[in-house]
Amino acid sequence: MSIIISKYARDRILEKQKQKQAFGTVVTISRQLGCPAKPIARELVGLINEKTKEKWTCVSKEILQESASKLGIPSSELRYFFKYNEQGIIDGMLTTISKFYVSDMKIYKAVEIAIRSIGQNGKVVIIGRGGAAICRDLKNTLHIRLTAPTDWRLRKVMETHNLKENAALKFMKDYDRKRIHFMMQFAKNIKQESLFDITYNCAALKKKEIAYSIFSILKKKKTI
Repeated sequence: MSIIISKYARDRILEKQKQKQAFGTVVTISRQLGCPAKPIARELVGLINEKTKEKWTCVSKEILQESASKLGIPSSELRYFFKYNEQGIIDGMLTTISKFYVSDMKIYKAVEIAIRSIGQNGKVVIIGRGGAAICRDLKNTLHIRLTAPTDWRLRKVMETHNLKENAALKFMKDYDRKRIHFMMQFAKNIKQESLFDITYNCAALKKKEIAYSIFSILKKKKTI
């Protein structure tokens, strides 16, 4: 029995070491609502591919598809969950679709497996979906947080979602709160501010400036 237990312990250690390895660099981008994560990610990927001749990608919706595949349900049935609506944060958010019912716990696990799998392959920018928390222990990672003053974000949200000021403000606060709640499901006992390496103010910097800054940091760290 002691031999079996010893072998199990060694296997667990090796598995944890393997999980921390990445075949390439991983950048995660988390943002407050109204901050342009996707344009910055696309700019960064284009810059890396042009300057280094490497082949990077950015992923966001792809995680939805992979998570759904692991759960054996259509990806369309998880869109509600990823929009961070209140009902998608509590167990039973798919009760109206009994054919595809799965618990929140299973969804979070599927998301975690999908993101870690993508992260371990490296050469990727992961947008949102709790990427900073899930990939925090992988090697060669850089975790970015995009923020901006409330009034600046409010104007963006009003324009993008065609909302009046009060409705836009409520929507923005609720969405940010739910995003944080979603991410912290994977953070365990780590505080939110400890998940990020760099925070950028999108009101003070242009999208291209942020992308170039991230690129420069990756070059200095010799991770690209």
